[in-house]
Amino acid sequence: MKKQVLLYNISDKKRALDIRMILMPLKVRIKNVASKDFIQPLGYILGLDDFEAIELSEKESPFTDEMMVLAGFTDYDIDFLIRGFRKLKIPGIPLKAVLTETNREWDSYRLYGDLKKEHESFQ
Repeated sequence: MKKQVLLYNISDKKRALDIRMILMPLKVRIKNVASKDFIQPLGYILGLDDFEAIELSEKESPFTDEMMVLAGFTDYDIDFLIRGFRKLKIPGIPLKAVLTETNREWDSYRLYGDLKKEHESFQ
């Protein structure tokens, strides 16, 4: 799988540019996910085979928290990303996940809910 990152709700342009600069050496495809696509399976958003767009239906209102999904990353890539955030003193993104066989079927709302619950349990 090609390395890809899905970014959600990164509204600060400088912050978004800094994240891109960190990821550039890893040759990562970066996609800013629009709220209209939150209903689509992660696998579809990432362009994986065997995933098709689903018909849009009414869903809860879009979440506004920042979130990041890493796909195809090695342990080295993840360490590189973390070191880059620290080096540039960029505040971390609390809601982050690595794509798995299970969550690639989920839409962004489901992943967000799962990550939010997990993050709150650590607070």
